Amino acid sequence: MPNWHSDAPAAAVPVDRAIVQRWLDAYVSAWKSYDEAEIADLWSPEAVWFYPFGTRAVGRAEITAQWMLEQPLFVGVEFDAHYAPIAIDGVTAISHGRTIYYDSDTGEVDTGYDNVWVLRFDADGRCCEFHEWYSGRPEDEPDRATPEFD
Repeated sequence: MPNWHSDAPAAAVPVDRAIVQRWLDAYVSAWKSYDEAEIADLWSPEAVWFYPFGTRAVGRAEITAQWMLEQPLFVGVEFDAHYAPIAIDGVTAISHGRTIYYDSDTGEVDTGYDNVWVLRFDADGRCCEFHEWYSGRPEDEPDRATPEFD
């Protein structure tokens, strides 16, 4: 199990909603551009990327390399994403967002994912811990099981 929620990063300062929103917007911009420097600038040198349900990458260089490896998967793929902070406690923020993928021919929504992220920031406003969870929406993926509640 990952060592989540360890002590605050050295020299960390609390973040506020504006700092977190700028980071989230920069994340979307970096994802759309696949500019390596833009991606790297999001992360502290020792950042850890937790991807359900384990560690995906450790360190700015490895995180950036993982992103760049995925670039071919997004060539010609139309998508948009928006994330917003929903809770902030010191250097830790929780965000929720949605990523929507479009059919490039029709512009119709192909599928969407809801995302919840737990983010921890260093003193420079870079992410040093990134915990990611996501789920497809049943209305976007009709073959997904939809639970029935009494």
